[in-house]
Amino acid sequence: MPTTVKTPPEPRAAISRMHPYEWEPPSASIARQAGVPEDQVVRFDTNTFPWPGARLDALPPELLNEYPDTSYATLTEAIAQYVDVPTDRVTVGAGADEILDLIKFLEHARGARLTWLCNPNNPTGELLPLNYVEEVAVATDGVLVVDEAYFETSGVSALPLIERLPNVVVVRTLSKAFGLAGVRVGYALAGAAISDALRRVRPPGSISVVSAALGAQALSDIAGMRQRVQQVKAERTRLRRGLQALDLEVRDSAANFLLVQTGRHAAPALLKKGLVVRTFPATSLLAEYIRVTVRLPEENDRLRCLAPSRPVTSSIPG
Repeated sequence: MPTTVKTPPEPRAAISRMHPYEWEPPSASIARQAGVPEDQVVRFDTNTFPWPGARLDALPPELLNEYPDTSYATLTEAIAQYVDVPTDRVTVGAGADEILDLIKFLEHARGARLTWLCNPNNPTGELLPLNYVEEVAVATDGVLVVDEAYFETSGVSALPLIERLPNVVVVRTLSKAFGLAGVRVGYALAGAAISDALRRVRPPGSISVVSAALGAQALSDIAGMRQRVQQVKAERTRLRRGLQALDLEVRDSAANFLLVQTGRHAAPALLKKGLVVRTFPATSLLAEYIRVTVRLPEENDRLRCLAPSRPVTSSIPG
């Protein structure tokens, strides 16, 4: 019997032209590459907080053999209480990425234009004032999405605009200040019309019962979250001053990271010490910069080897 060999189906041309997202390599491979123990690898590249906001061992027993409550009632109520809005203004998703995908869905469904603001901006850390965001919302006929992944460190939000300007959508995450990057929970805040549309297109069950429970647990400790945010903000100031003392240009930031002009030599040198920073393509306007996450004081002090022209023997000054 002859063997039939079929050629694989061709994807759409647009998919073939896409560049896949470059995920950060795991710490284990970084350690092997740098020749250092894995516990000496510090992830200055991920913009995460250095403490978890919830613990698996603190969860009540979950029925893992059953599908989750697709209304995510407990999680939604916890978010609504935190941001002080009605529950029908909240749409949760599997990380902010899923929320963003849904809003692109709205763009195609309505034939609307979409304006995107990241506030504070990533990777610069720049914070746009609320009156500027409002001006953009008034000027555009389409949907204005304000990505507030770092709201807890900036304190500035477009949330007050959503009732008066129904084209505004605020997108947030529990990955940063709430310390749940590994859980993947995000949410959108919008007026009644957009919130209703988002819930209609949201896939059921995209958040696991464990992720929903961990999210609700983290949201039950707002005081603890705010205390950790204050620690990061204080350390951000100390780290910035310390890097400036090394004759480095450091941009002001309202997020939990700093943009530092070091030249292209810095990242490979840091990697050899197990210190992973965010770099940018050679063609980028930020090619001479690195982005560093604000971490624990003892971890941040290891960046003292960034001195461009002179050895530094003491830790980053405070």
